[in-house]
Amino acid sequence: MIPFDQRTGKIWYDGGLVDWADARLHVLSHGLHYASSVFEGIRVYGGEAFMLEEHVARLGASARILDFELEYGEDILCEATRAVVAEAGITEGYIRMNAWRGSEVIQTAALKTSVHTSVAAWELPAGYYAAEDAVDRGISLVTSRYRRPTPEYAPVKSKAAGNYMIGTVSKNEALRAGFDDAVLLDDRGNFVEATGAHLFFTKDGVLHTPTTRCTIDGITRACVLAIAAREGIECVVADLPPKFAGEADGAFLCGTASEILPVGRLDDHHYNVAGNAVTRTVVTGYRELVQGRAQLRDPGRPAL
Repeated sequence: MIPFDQRTGKIWYDGGLVDWADARLHVLSHGLHYASSVFEGIRVYGGEAFMLEEHVARLGASARILDFELEYGEDILCEATRAVVAEAGITEGYIRMNAWRGSEVIQTAALKTSVHTSVAAWELPAGYYAAEDAVDRGISLVTSRYRRPTPEYAPVKSKAAGNYMIGTVSKNEALRAGFDDAVLLDDRGNFVEATGAHLFFTKDGVLHTPTTRCTIDGITRACVLAIAAREGIECVVADLPPKFAGEADGAFLCGTASEILPVGRLDDHHYNVAGNAVTRTVVTGYRELVQGRAQLRDPGRPAL
């Protein structure tokens, strides 16, 4: 894969399209040193950015949680995103939108820094997030030694770059141990999510998913809940202790990048991916949704 700083094309940067190589920031930017940076990942299906307005709204909400305002309104950012996708001619791809504090000061306080915004997009190669056959065989997960902080200890409702440090370290350790990803617990010892995706279990035809007390409110998660409601699948949102993994008969992750990704193993618990009707229903429903072959009444704008 070509390193991202060596690619060609156009990136929307602070109000207009610039050459890919010219989308730069200074090494003394506050966002780099103090993690005053937020982002969104958005999928492109058939040339259209999926749930674009919801993602842009969450970007603004994430910035406000970190105590800064975006320089551009939601309409402008949506238009910029469509322009980037059209310029690149992308049909099936991924968009990364960022906003961060600038380089006026390098100290903890940053009340008078500028705010910068960028939008980039690229085609997604097969196997970008998981192996091509992962939907059929499932992925393997291991419980991380790190835990997600609570709202009292960190701005967990912001899709902030700093909140993903735990995920990076945890997934690196999982990969070294022979697993595909890691799951994290909260301060009470209950499941929260994987390193970059929400977690669902199935048990006797019912979906179970952790609360979002310690994490962002996922847009793909909201779609899964809406699909389940449409299909008449009961879904329980509750605290789920690690022992629930042994009581469940299946599991999957969901997120913009991962889409719906079945789990074949979590720690020492193994699941029959092929025989899980609930997971298959959700996978099919989500594919139909992103391909425009099905509609949801209203997945709702996730709470921000």
